[in-house]
Amino acid sequence: MKYQLIIFATLIPILLSGCVSSGKHDMALAEIDSMRLSLDSAQDEINRNQQQIESTEQELLTAKNTVTTSQSDIDKLENRRISLQKELSDSRAQMATLKNIEAETKRRNEIYAQFVNRLKTMIDGGQLTVSIEQGRIAINLPNNVLFSSGSANLNSKGNEALTQIAAVLSQFSDRRFQIEGHTDNNPIKSARFPSNWELSTSRALSVVHLLSGLGVSAENISAAGFGEFQPRASNDNEEGRQLNRRIEIIMQPNLDILSNDLPNMVSSLDDSE
Repeated sequence: MKYQLIIFATLIPILLSGCVSSGKHDMALAEIDSMRLSLDSAQDEINRNQQQIESTEQELLTAKNTVTTSQSDIDKLENRRISLQKELSDSRAQMATLKNIEAETKRRNEIYAQFVNRLKTMIDGGQLTVSIEQGRIAINLPNNVLFSSGSANLNSKGNEALTQIAAVLSQFSDRRFQIEGHTDNNPIKSARFPSNWELSTSRALSVVHLLSGLGVSAENISAAGFGEFQPRASNDNEEGRQLNRRIEIIMQPNLDILSNDLPNMVSSLDDSE
């Protein structure tokens, strides 16, 4: 536009002059046309440059977005790496726990086999049974082997049986045993035993005192009375009631594993869900 104004300013006086010849007029028009072509060409060049600038700006914006996206991807990958590292650490801890539990289970089964082997004569004679229940070794002695009816005083057969059992238990100084007393549901009420709880607990304590005196570490044994509330069989008949009247010697699981390893494993599993 600037160039057009200059040309017009130069040529208009000439065109308006009556002295301008036809040849000069044609030359002036041709020069204007040429200038217009030049201006059009320059405008086209400007338009192309503008388009290139816009295209370059778009590429720059895309590149910036790509860099931002790449950084976001890097952050996500880093967070994923940290998460996987934690999962690996948790998995290793769980594996260690499972190995400890496996070792404890193997050791329990070995002790069970020793109990069965060393108490075989009593097992065959019907004086007791040995079983694994809920992960625990249980030596089950019917009350009629140990006590007279309604009494918490061990009889001679009971003393003899527990002497043999004490010789076995004393070999496992790293294990804890709980002596559990159980009754049927026939109520008892006396000055000494107001209920079956007192009777079952007193019988368990009698066994604890005897075992302790026979070499079983006092630190490793405890007593509990459950009365009629953990029956093994129905109390509707005498056979079932006889099974329910019993003393159980329970070998406790390794409490170190239960208190230290298992909560960690459970926590890890919860976190992964």
